[in-house]
Amino acid sequence: MVIYVDEVFFVNAAVDWMLLKTALSVTGSGVRPWRLWAGAGFGGLAAVAACVPALGWLGRLPGAVLPFAGLSAICFGWRGQLWKSWLWFFCVCCGFAGLALAVCGLLRVPAFSRGGVVYYRVTGRLLVLLAGAVYGTVRICLDSFARNRGRELVRLELTLAENRLSCLALRDTGNTLSDPATGEPVLVACWQIAARLLPELGLRQEEFEDPASLVLRLGKDRPALRVRLIPFRAVGTDGGLLPALRMDRITEDGRLVQTRLVAFSPTELSDGGGYEALCQFK
Repeated sequence: MVIYVDEVFFVNAAVDWMLLKTALSVTGSGVRPWRLWAGAGFGGLAAVAACVPALGWLGRLPGAVLPFAGLSAICFGWRGQLWKSWLWFFCVCCGFAGLALAVCGLLRVPAFSRGGVVYYRVTGRLLVLLAGAVYGTVRICLDSFARNRGRELVRLELTLAENRLSCLALRDTGNTLSDPATGEPVLVACWQIAARLLPELGLRQEEFEDPASLVLRLGKDRPALRVRLIPFRAVGTDGGLLPALRMDRITEDGRLVQTRLVAFSPTELSDGGGYEALCQFK
């Protein structure tokens, strides 16, 4: 059997990139672009290594767990709530594998058995096409879900430095939170949004319950962040302060909005987990 190392690397790297991107779309997580590319590159290298006879165990269980863990750690990290991204990436990989097997069966792709393992003569182009189909289907379903849940739910995309995150928000006309200095409307998001936008800081929920200390920490650890405290009042509370960050860019369903200030709540905003933010802009 002749194996072209360059083809193995680029096909697997491209497939891994799209599957990682799919998992990030599902979770709404934001990672630095270099982590996504580095994770895909590591997956390509692991696939090449598995073609070496002495390292063939990397392509079979339980050895395949090591490349998966390495790829996930490079892309998602391993602290805080990031284990959810690992789990979703595993589910996406399983879905992709099932789709590939189903397509091989429908197209009657030739196969052969060696060492108790069945190999299909699948072209790299077909694998990349299937991975693209998985990513495209997930994106279409997420966008459709956001529209069909009603006009009150919108999809936001937050950009902070090199990190980008997508989430569902409820357009709440009762949300009147604004910047007391400028009168600018303030978007309210759950604390997990900040944790996913700044994964390297390992932010925890209890830190958001002490906003003054959190602002001091962020100012020390990341001086470039535009962080401040926003006073608020709500029914059933005496009011208080929320830590807030100024985003570089916020879009609503692809449309750029003027509001860029986001305050973070230490508690969940949606009982059912259907949305992660409250916005008041039209």
